[in-house]
Amino acid sequence: MDKDQVIDKNSDNPDGNGALVGLARERTKLMVNLVGLAEKRNELSDRRTVAADMRTALAQERTRLAKDQTSYSAKNMELAERRTELSERRTNWAEQRTSMATNRTDLAHQRTDLSEQRTELATGRTDLARERTDMSTARTDLAHERNELASSRTDLSGYRSLLARGRTELAMIRTGLAFVTFGVALMRYFGFGYWSLLDGGLILIGG
Repeated sequence: MDKDQVIDKNSDNPDGNGALVGLARERTKLMVNLVGLAEKRNELSDRRTVAADMRTALAQERTRLAKDQTSYSAKNMELAERRTELSERRTNWAEQRTSMATNRTDLAHQRTDLSEQRTELATGRTDLARERTDMSTARTDLAHERNELASSRTDLSGYRSLLARGRTELAMIRTGLAFVTFGVALMRYFGFGYWSLLDGGLILIGG
């Protein structure tokens, strides 16, 4: 039914004009409301589209984050393996350090023993030095005694030289007396003659 026909009917029936106008107004309001609802539905559709786009972007971002998380997990696993390897190395180093500490302790004990031995040797050396000093003192005393004996021997040598000289002189005197005695004896026994010259010569040699 057209609008003009509705108006014509309303003009023919004045009592029904108000009802038709009211219905027209109601219909207009309904149309306005439907248009508003359509606009709101379009707006909601737009919002829903934007939300879908945002949801899609968030899904992509979540996918990217999941990939990053997977990569980080792989890196964490790699780091964990490296950390395990480093822990094993650190354990080996700790064992080596413990072994070296044990060796250092043994070396310290050996050094202590060597120090004690060195102290004992130093004490022995000190005792030997004292004995050597005593022996040096004794040797010095013996050297003084030897010098005194050498001086005495020198004096005795001088005395011996004097005695030898005196003995030599006595021997010469004795020899001279022997020649004189022998010459005098020959002269008294044989008397004076040609051989008296020999006897006189013996007496002269003895004198």
